[in-house]
Amino acid sequence: MPDQHSISATEGQPLSTSSQTALATSPTAYKFEITPDQLNELVDPKSPEKLQALGGLRAIISKLRTDPAKGLTTVNAAGTTPVDLSWRHESYGVNELPQPKEVSLLEFMWNAMKDKILIILAVAAVLEIGIGIYKTLSAGEPTGWIDGLAICLAIIIVVMVGSVNDYRKQAQFRKLNNFGRSLITVKVIRDGQQVVIPTKELVVGDICVVEAGDVLPADGVFIEGFNVQCDESAQTGEPISINKSHEKDPFFLSGTKVTNGVGRMVTIAVGTNSMNGRSMMALEVEPDQTPLQEKLSRLADLIAKVGGGTALGMVVLLIVLYFSLRRGDKPVVDVVKDMLDVLISGVTLIVVAVPEGLPLAVTLSLAYATIRMLKDQNLVRHLMACETMGNATTICSDKTGTLTLNRMTVVAGVASEINFELDDIPSAFLELAVINQANPDHHRQVLSLLATSLNMNSTATETTKSDGTREFSGSKTEISLLQFTEKIGFPYSASRESNEVVEIVPFSSQRKRMSTIVGKDSEYILFTKGASEIILGGATRYVNKRGQVVPLDAARRAKFEETINQYASQALRTIAFGFRPVGSSEITSQNPETDSDASTADREDLRDVMEIILFGIVGIQDPLRPEVPGAVKQCQKAGVLVRMVTGDNLATARAIARGCGILTRDGIVMEGPQFRQLSPDEMDEILPKLQVLARSSPNDKQILVNALRRIGDTVAVTGDGTNDAPALKAADVGFSMGIAGTEVAKEASDIVLMDDNFASLVKAVMWGRSVYDSVRKFLQFQLTVNVSAVVITVFTSVYSTIVYKVPVPALTAIQLLWVNLIMDTFAALALATDPPTAALLNRRPSSRAESLISFDMWRMIIGQGIYQIIACLFLYLAGANLWPEKVIGHQSGQNGLDLHTAGMVFNSFVMMQLFNEINARSITKNLNIFAGIHRNFIFIGIWVGTILVQALLIEYGGLVFKTDPNGLDLVDWMICIAFGAGSLVVGVLIRLLPDWR
Repeated sequence: MPDQHSISATEGQPLSTSSQTALATSPTAYKFEITPDQLNELVDPKSPEKLQALGGLRAIISKLRTDPAKGLTTVNAAGTTPVDLSWRHESYGVNELPQPKEVSLLEFMWNAMKDKILIILAVAAVLEIGIGIYKTLSAGEPTGWIDGLAICLAIIIVVMVGSVNDYRKQAQFRKLNNFGRSLITVKVIRDGQQVVIPTKELVVGDICVVEAGDVLPADGVFIEGFNVQCDESAQTGEPISINKSHEKDPFFLSGTKVTNGVGRMVTIAVGTNSMNGRSMMALEVEPDQTPLQEKLSRLADLIAKVGGGTALGMVVLLIVLYFSLRRGDKPVVDVVKDMLDVLISGVTLIVVAVPEGLPLAVTLSLAYATIRMLKDQNLVRHLMACETMGNATTICSDKTGTLTLNRMTVVAGVASEINFELDDIPSAFLELAVINQANPDHHRQVLSLLATSLNMNSTATETTKSDGTREFSGSKTEISLLQFTEKIGFPYSASRESNEVVEIVPFSSQRKRMSTIVGKDSEYILFTKGASEIILGGATRYVNKRGQVVPLDAARRAKFEETINQYASQALRTIAFGFRPVGSSEITSQNPETDSDASTADREDLRDVMEIILFGIVGIQDPLRPEVPGAVKQCQKAGVLVRMVTGDNLATARAIARGCGILTRDGIVMEGPQFRQLSPDEMDEILPKLQVLARSSPNDKQILVNALRRIGDTVAVTGDGTNDAPALKAADVGFSMGIAGTEVAKEASDIVLMDDNFASLVKAVMWGRSVYDSVRKFLQFQLTVNVSAVVITVFTSVYSTIVYKVPVPALTAIQLLWVNLIMDTFAALALATDPPTAALLNRRPSSRAESLISFDMWRMIIGQGIYQIIACLFLYLAGANLWPEKVIGHQSGQNGLDLHTAGMVFNSFVMMQLFNEINARSITKNLNIFAGIHRNFIFIGIWVGTILVQALLIEYGGLVFKTDPNGLDLVDWMICIAFGAGSLVVGVLIRLLPDWR
C-alpha cells in the first residue's frame, strides 16, 4: 500500500527498547555508532543510496539508540535505562542557533564616538583646552581651559546616554525574540506517549509526529505516515510539494513545511547541524528599517542639510564680520581662540540642528509598544506591522476562535433518525434501544459503529500534560465529536484499540472533509465526515431508527436538508458523517494524492463520498466571545471596516455576523465560489459593502485581500491554517493565531494573537496609532526647538560680532549640548511612552499619502518657535536694563552678554522646552494636554528630573555654563518659569485659532 509507510517486513520488525537497555550508564561509555557528518551526508544532498549503505532506516534508528514506536526512554522503567539527553547534546548538538553577538555598552559608545560631527566638536574642544592652558600659564587666566573641558564632558554624557538607550533597546528585543521562540513546540513520542515539548528541547533520536501545517524543526528520516507531502521550496527553490515515502524520498528537511498528511520521522540533525541551521548561519542580515523610520530618516537628512547649511553660512559670515570689523592689534592666541569659538558654535549648531532623535523616537516607540503589546496578547514578529496596523482601513477576520471562543460542543443532531440536543445526548439514544429491544446486541452494534466512525476518522489525540493529566489535542471540531462519543458510552480510546487504520485522507480546506479506511483481513470500512452538503450530496442510503440501511429517497433527503438549514440559521456548524464498506482493491483508489495532479484531485475527487451511507448530522456550536461585539463596534467607530471570512454556509455566516455586529442592514453577504468568478470591475463595485464571505477557501481570502489592496485599502488579515499563509503574506498586516494557528501560518504572519481573540487585534490598532502619534509628537517638539535654537544662535552671534567685535551667541556651545540632550534623548523617551487611549479610536485611519506633519502641527511649530525667539531675544537685548544691580561679569572677558542675563536666557529657554514638551502631548486641537499624564510615570520622572538637573546647573554650574556664578534668586526663577508656562498659553491660543485653509 504505497500511501501508508511504516517499518515493516522490508525494514524488520519494530524495534524494542532493548537497544536502550544495553546502554551503559557512564557518559564515557555512551557512544553512538553514527556521527553527525554521516547523518548530514544523508540530506545534503538527499541520498537514499547512502541511507541504504548505512543499513537503511532500521539501522539508523538502532544506531541512534531509539525506538520507532515508543521513542526515547526518559524515565526509569523495568528493564530500561533512561536516556541522558545531555549526552545527545554533546554528540549531536542542541536544537538552537547561536544568538547574534551581543553588542556591549562600550561597543555602543565606541560606535557613537565615530560620528564625524562629534569628532570635529571634540577636536575643537581639545584645542580650546590647549589654548586655555596656554593662557593660564602665560596670562594667569585660571579658568581659560574650563570651556573646552565642559564641552568634552558634555560629549561624553551625550554618547553615554545614547549608548545606554541602544543597549537597553537591544536587551528588550532579545527578550522579546526569546519569548517568541519559546512558544514554538513540537510533538514527539517519549516513553511510549505523545508529548508536546519546546523545539529547543528536541534531540537527535527523537521520534517526531508531523502533520499538515507544521514547519519542521529538524532534519529527519521518514518512518511512517499517510499522504505526507512537504513544500521544500524554502530549501530547494522547487515550488512543488514532495511526497514522502521509503521508496522515493524518505528525507525531511528542517525549515520546510508539511502541506499534507500525518506521519512520524526520526530526528537526525538539529540546530547548526541541520540544513536550515547551516543556511541560517551563513546569513548575516541587517534588520530593515520600518516605513516610518525610512520616512523620518529622509526628513532628518533634509533638516540636517538645512541646519548644516545655516551653520556653515553663519561661520562664514562671522569670520568675514570679525576680520572686517577688527580694530587695533589683538594677540594671535586671542584671534585663534575667537576663531575656535566660531567653529565650535557652528559645529554645535549642527549638533542641535541634526535631528538624530527622530529615528530614536521611532525605535523607542516601537520597542516600548512591542513589549507592552505582549501584555495585550500581541506578539509582534515584524516591527513595521506595529505602525502599519494603526492605519489599517479594513480587517478580514476568521470566525472560529477569533470571533468565537473556539470551544466546540455538539449541541444538536440527528443520528439514525434520532433527534437529540445537548442536554439529552445520553438519554436520547435510549429511544434506539426501545425500538431495538428485541435485539439489544444490534442496538449496541449500531451505536458502536456510529462512535467508531467518528473516533477513527479523526486526527485529534490524547496527550499528556506536564502535570501528568491527559487532554485532547487537535482540531476543536474533532475534539467536540470525540467528547460526543464519550457521552454516548463509546470513548475514543476503546475504538482505537480495537480497530486498525489502513489509510487516511486528511481534511483540507479544498476537500472540506476527511476520510479514513479501517479494517483487516479484506474487510474494510470507509468512514467519511465533513461539510454536510458534500456528504449528503454523495449519500444514496442512510441508517434508520431500527439500525437498518435503507435507500435515501427525495423526501428524506429534503428532511435532512431542512435540518441542515435549521441548524445553520441558529449559527451552528453542521457536520455530516457516514460510511461504506469497501473492498481491498478500492483502498488506494480512495486516495486522491495518487493522481498525477494532486491539486486537481483535491478539488474534484469525490470517490470517498460516492454512494455513502449517511449515519447522521450534528450541529456544533462555537459561542461568540462576549467582548467581540464591543470590539467590532470600536473598529467601526475608528473607521476600520470589519469583514468576516469563513468556511461556514451562508445561513450560519449571516447569523454569526449579525451577532457580532459585522453585518449591517446594507451589507453584502456572498459565497466564495461566486466571489472568485467576479471580474475586477465587479469586485471593485461590491467591495465597499461586502461584509461576509461564506463558504470561502483560502484562495478566496487571498483574492479578497489583493482586491482590497488594489482599491487602496490597508488590509489586516487573520488566519490559522497552512493554506491561509498566502493571504497572510499578501496583507499589509497578517495576524496568526497563537493557540490554533499552524507553524506555517505563524511564519507567514506579522503579529501572533496569543489568545486568538479579536479584541486583542483591536488593541493592536490602538498601539499602532499610539506609535504613529508618539513619533509625530516628538517631531512637533523637536522642530520647534530646532527653529528657535538656530535663529537665536545665528542672530545673537551676528549681533555680538557687530556690537562687541567678538562672536558670543546667547546660547553657548555647552548650553546647546545640554538642550540637545534634553530634546534628542530624554524627550524622545518621554513622548514615546504615552500609553494608548480609547480616544485614538475616535478618528479615521491616516492615509498612505498623508504628511507626517499636519496643518495643526505646522501652526504649533511656527507659533511656539516665534514665541520662544521673541522671549529669548527680549531677555537678551533688554535684560541688563531690567536688573542693573544684578549685572556681573560677561561671557567673554568684557564682551558679550552679562552672566546674569545669560543665565536668565538659558534658563528661560530650557523652561520653554520643558513646558512645550507637555504641550506636544497633543498634536490636534484637543485642549486637554494633561490627559493621562498621571499614568505616564516615565514622562513625569523625566520632566521632573530634567528640572532638578537644570536647577543644579544654574545654581552651581555658572563657571561651566557661563551663567551667574551666584545662581538665580526666587524672583528670577519665577520669571523663567513664567516664560516657560507661557508656552502652554500660546498652545491654547494656537488651538483656538480658526482653520483658515
